[in-house]
Amino acid sequence: MDPHATAEIAVGAARLIADEGMDYSSAKRRAARAVLGEAASTRGLLPDNEQVEEEVRRHLRLFGGAEHRALLAALRRHALTLMQRLQCFEPRLVGAVLNGTATEFSDVQLQLFTDDVKAVEIHLLNEGIDFEVDEGDPDPGGPVERIHFLTEVPIEGAGRHRTGVVLGLHLSVALRIAPRRRSTDAELHPVEASGRAGIPQLEALIASQGSES
Repeated sequence: MDPHATAEIAVGAARLIADEGMDYSSAKRRAARAVLGEAASTRGLLPDNEQVEEEVRRHLRLFGGAEHRALLAALRRHALTLMQRLQCFEPRLVGAVLNGTATEFSDVQLQLFTDDVKAVEIHLLNEGIDFEVDEGDPDPGGPVERIHFLTEVPIEGAGRHRTGVVLGLHLSVALRIAPRRRSTDAELHPVEASGRAGIPQLEALIASQGSES
């Protein structure tokens, strides 16, 4: 294993994720080809998602500036509004909007917890939301169904940003299972690092970020 090559791949992958909206897996493979060459083996050299995520966060701190901060704040406020509208399903914010790595390409990812999946669909229909349904994740603790729809996020001084929302529908018992991933980045707010945030935690995060601006 060559840690220098792995680190270089992580940096390249982070740039592709932040600037082009690539998913982590594709970005790592493309970055590896750029670093190692088209025919080289990547066995044991690809960084894990946590390492890439840290590089995405570093990239955004260096190059995102006020524009990224405004987008992230707007996405978090919009996520909070959605969670309040879905409060009866115990919503939790996860993913890039929570951990601070969201870009213009990022979806708002929410987990909902219910033993009646159809109730969520009916709720969205009653809200006038046009959505699509995908199969869930067969892994234990994964969502039994995913719901996708588009929304418009108002950004202060910059109009509206169109983004996707992904609802992962989990059985109620899954709420007692701790999040799989927590960041160890010491610069993060505890809520950002937690891996999953409910309405009170997201409200606290938004308030803390607002006080820093």
